[in-house]
Amino acid sequence: MSRFIVATSVALASWQSFVSAIPSDISARTDQVVLSTSNVSVSFDVSAGSRMAMPLDPQLISMSIEFCYAVDFIGTPGLPNKYSKQLLQNIEDISGVPPILRIGGNTQDIAKYCENCPETMNSTYRSGSTEAINVTFSKGLFRAMNENGPLNQKYIFGLNLGQDNVNIAKSELAGALNYLDQSKLIAYELGNEPDHYIWPQVNYRSPSSWSMAAYVKQTLEWFPQLSSGKRFQYGSSAANPATVSDFTMVQAVKWGISKIKQVKIISSHSYMGNRCTPANEALLNLEDYVNHMKTVQYYASYIGEIAAAKSIGAIYHMGETNTVACHGKDGLSNTMGALLWMIDYSFYLATLGADRLFFHNGKGDFVYSMWEPVALNESYPAHINPQYYSMLFAASVISDISNPRIYRVAELDTYDLAHYAIYSGGDSKLQKLVILNTHYHNGTTASRPAKYVDLSPVLGRKLKVKRLTSGNTVARDGTTWGGQKVDGKGVLVGRETWEESTDGVVVMYASEAVIVKAR
Repeated sequence: MSRFIVATSVALASWQSFVSAIPSDISARTDQVVLSTSNVSVSFDVSAGSRMAMPLDPQLISMSIEFCYAVDFIGTPGLPNKYSKQLLQNIEDISGVPPILRIGGNTQDIAKYCENCPETMNSTYRSGSTEAINVTFSKGLFRAMNENGPLNQKYIFGLNLGQDNVNIAKSELAGALNYLDQSKLIAYELGNEPDHYIWPQVNYRSPSSWSMAAYVKQTLEWFPQLSSGKRFQYGSSAANPATVSDFTMVQAVKWGISKIKQVKIISSHSYMGNRCTPANEALLNLEDYVNHMKTVQYYASYIGEIAAAKSIGAIYHMGETNTVACHGKDGLSNTMGALLWMIDYSFYLATLGADRLFFHNGKGDFVYSMWEPVALNESYPAHINPQYYSMLFAASVISDISNPRIYRVAELDTYDLAHYAIYSGGDSKLQKLVILNTHYHNGTTASRPAKYVDLSPVLGRKLKVKRLTSGNTVARDGTTWGGQKVDGKGVLVGRETWEESTDGVVVMYASEAVIVKAR
């Protein structure tokens, strides 16, 4: 017998009761609404959901920062990036911890440590490229990491494997051990995307000899020389497990990485699309990203990678990810639709057993970044992108819940509606529901589709609702979270608003997400 019941009613007589139940602050917006052809009353087996719920990490949505831009985000000793610090502090103020910052990416494999160099970081760029071709950094980077973030800021720090010289990695590790507060370190990471080392534009290894077996063999030889580093994140491969590839974490486990006792985290990298070639860019479509079922289908292929990590007692990170590889696509990666995709993707992966996801960031043409860390010129100041609100949303989901757990109510989902149940770990009580209406709405029409969802069977009739909204799916600004927005200094301003429902009905406009709880 199914654990779920989905009841759908289209009786015209029901419209009046649904519309009359809308709170005044919502009904004032009905000029935007075209009533859905169906209303949904949802009920599911709450006890069964609790038994199958997975842990929901407070830092589920974290950040990866391209190594050569670390000082742009963090600042230098004595000169913190106050904008970044405030944006990170906003998250800590809600959940108690800021997102973890992974300092890594392609440029970690060309970085070298120069302890007493006068500059915290010195990067050289090829004309027309926004990824450095040479990076040196001093002990000042570690001092900045110690001093410039919120109180509970923690990091993953990338070491250089690409140059095939263990002395470079040993020097970086020695510097970190001497100058970086190790209580702020989640793990070190040796190398970035080793499956790409044979690419002509990278050319770190020979195609004739490089394979997963060779990678594991080299790391088995290197890790004893890096034994003073007690915790490492391993893998960081960009191979999609749904395709034929030697570089999966399933294969890494088969080749014996459990012998490396320093490995505490297994990491994959993933982008659902790329614009690295014109042909691939032509395939990109925001409507694919806001299709919940396509997101589920794409990331279900990582179930085996997550299981491989758990089989050796490691936690699992999607260690670098975002919408579109090669720095994102303007008009897709920096929209409300991309924000909803980030939340949906992150929560779905958590229901599969993933622990954290690290969304990649850079400066300038990295349009998928959570924020632009510094002004590029007078007309392009430091600013957030809609994606930043994903971290505020996730922080609010887990706040005030002890040992939160998450369950995807799969049988309620459609291509444009996703449901996640949030439980407390101690008493297994259903605490909140997260609902995303990812219906594509480009704002070219005066009306805005809506869905009316009756949650009274599972949460009762008296509800509180916090809403993430913007003008439409393609909006690049104007996002608000519970009536609040982030100002030019990174401060969350405005009065926090929790809407109320008196009969268990929640209205979901196209391209919105809500947190719902009983009151």
